[in-house]
Amino acid sequence: MNAYFVNSLKRIFSLILIVSLSANVYGQSFENDYKPLTSVGPLPEEFVRTAKEMAQEDMQLVENEENRTAKQQFAMRNNYFLKNLLLGGNVLVNDPLTKYVNKVVDQLLIGNPSLRSQLHVYVTKSPDVNAYAFDKGFVFVNVGLLAQLENEAQLAYILAHEITHVMKKHSVSLYLENIKIDNGSERYERDERTLEKYRFSKEQESEADIEGLKMIKQSNYSVKALSGAFDVLQYSYLPFEIMDFNKSFFEDEHLILPDTLFLKKTSEIKSNDDYDDTKSTHPNIRKRRGAIEADLKAADESTRKKFLVSEEEFKTVRETARFELCRLYMIERDYVNAVYAGYILLQKYPNNVYLNKMVSKSLYNIAVNKSGKSSRSSSSFGGGKSRFTITDHEKIEGASQRLYYMLDQMTATELNVVALSFTFKAARKHPSDKTLSNITDSLFSELVNSNSMYLNNFSKLSKAEMKNIDTMKTVAAVEEVEESKYSKIKREQAKVEITTDENFTRYAFVGLLKDEDFVRRFTEASRGLTQKAAVGNDYVASKKSGSSSKKKKSESEFLGIDKVAFVDPFYMKVKNKGGQELVDFFESEKKEGSLLNLQNSCADKLNLSYVNLSTKDLTTSDIEKYNNNALINEWLTERFKHGNTNEMITSSEDMAQLIQKLGTKYIAWGGVYNNKTRRYHNTYFFMVFDLETGETKRYETRYTTEKDNKDLITAFTYNSLMYVAKSPK
Repeated sequence: MNAYFVNSLKRIFSLILIVSLSANVYGQSFENDYKPLTSVGPLPEEFVRTAKEMAQEDMQLVENEENRTAKQQFAMRNNYFLKNLLLGGNVLVNDPLTKYVNKVVDQLLIGNPSLRSQLHVYVTKSPDVNAYAFDKGFVFVNVGLLAQLENEAQLAYILAHEITHVMKKHSVSLYLENIKIDNGSERYERDERTLEKYRFSKEQESEADIEGLKMIKQSNYSVKALSGAFDVLQYSYLPFEIMDFNKSFFEDEHLILPDTLFLKKTSEIKSNDDYDDTKSTHPNIRKRRGAIEADLKAADESTRKKFLVSEEEFKTVRETARFELCRLYMIERDYVNAVYAGYILLQKYPNNVYLNKMVSKSLYNIAVNKSGKSSRSSSSFGGGKSRFTITDHEKIEGASQRLYYMLDQMTATELNVVALSFTFKAARKHPSDKTLSNITDSLFSELVNSNSMYLNNFSKLSKAEMKNIDTMKTVAAVEEVEESKYSKIKREQAKVEITTDENFTRYAFVGLLKDEDFVRRFTEASRGLTQKAAVGNDYVASKKSGSSSKKKKSESEFLGIDKVAFVDPFYMKVKNKGGQELVDFFESEKKEGSLLNLQNSCADKLNLSYVNLSTKDLTTSDIEKYNNNALINEWLTERFKHGNTNEMITSSEDMAQLIQKLGTKYIAWGGVYNNKTRRYHNTYFFMVFDLETGETKRYETRYTTEKDNKDLITAFTYNSLMYVAKSPK
């Protein structure tokens, strides 16, 4: 075998390996679909340790230091909140974004391996353009920030800024300073105390900017590129790209939106970088930029680069963050931004089913709220806002203002029609996708039930056909009837109707009414054959006509559920110390574990099957359990924000798979708030949710002045689960 042939094989093998590795790193193609980010691989050690264990280590380190008591209190608080953050479901582990960000940290600290070994860097599922740090060496970068960056050097500088906070122990310093300011009541008035806290925080931020720049200079990252990092922060309130919105996105040959819905001129982007920062924890952008500007200009760029890891990987990570952002906007109920983000990305990936679903779900949720008839058919926990409203377009700057204006100006019926047209065509493009099909049926049902629109409200003929002199003869031919007095009346009405484009909905479905499937599904909705609101792959069950609702309340409360999934219980114990209400972090964590055991014990006695999704007993190999818990927490967060509405929950598709895996569609969540300084020492709550429909099957609260002993909480828990397990008579 000659050398040339051997080398050729090596090159081919290397190419295959590179392609394979790229597929593993990037995980997916954006052309046709997108799979939301999840954690993979083993969980790091810090995820499986208790907050108490981590805090006790920190407390020992400050045993002989000045301000020992305050520092130990900070250690308890810091680790408790850190632990809740790590297990709350928003922190990603071993995903492509987190891996990439860690590679940037590796490059940044290539000359300081000791510092690098102390850092734990993660990406978090948040749309906010932000990064933050804990003194223990934890740095978190939000998806929203990655979606906005221009290059790798900007990310490196933001990381350097956060790492400085860690090195300088800014969090504990700020905590100690705030205690000092609060105790100096004779020296400071109330407002002065607040301003003094802000002043100290701004000093820390300025130090992090300057020291972060020094860290960048010690690396090979471009220094001049850093100025753009302040642009990212200054314009963080804007979408990740500025792209003019064209109403043709919703239009077709027959659905033509009137010009009255389209702003001819949008507001200029006028962000002020020299805003009043008196009551801010950070100096304004002009001050921050000015403090390092001279160093940026003086830097030698000859050997420095904007990308040290990989420009290609940076762009892939940023694109992934932008896809993820569509979903995160929906969870936050920021539906217009979700539509606009989907619109931008669909210009590049028109066949992507995920993007079409994000836009369709968002339009559906806006339409449900526009109709004013969005209450759930059965009892619901009313947490969060009960009605979504579109932000006033006058408060929006730039190209997206047109979309805000258009969606705000549309009536409920108009928006319903536009949403149905977009979603039906998306479903036709992706016929195997069940979610798009379900949203389509729900929009048909919404059109009939909430907006009283039926097939005869829509013209089968286009405007051009209606304007034709033989229009009514055409109508007669279509309907196979002779022209009569009544057809003449309709002809005169049509003449009036076609002189204006205000009633654009009349002709919106001219093309679609030639589609048999469209007509069939519209007809079924008109006859009440399809349920009303889509939630993922299932519908919220509508009440059957003629069903009896005369059961006694005590009987109707029993659910007769065979199996539930328990999520992490909530327990917060507050104590009074020196006139201050302080959380007893160690006891709270301990009580959460006890409450979980109580739930299990009571369920066993009631022969109620259950599965634990709790993170209290995680091991490093429990990545599936961690992801399941993250999905549930995400679902609950969005559900509470919806309040009593039929809005679609973003993660419903994934939830259908989880339901099958768990063997139940019901989750139970309970908790206790114990505070002896309040009128009622204990507030106990318990909820059961249906993950398919979003229904709250049970919601109860109890208040008592008794001590939160085991017998009391056991009685409450047993009683709650009895109503879950026992069947109605």
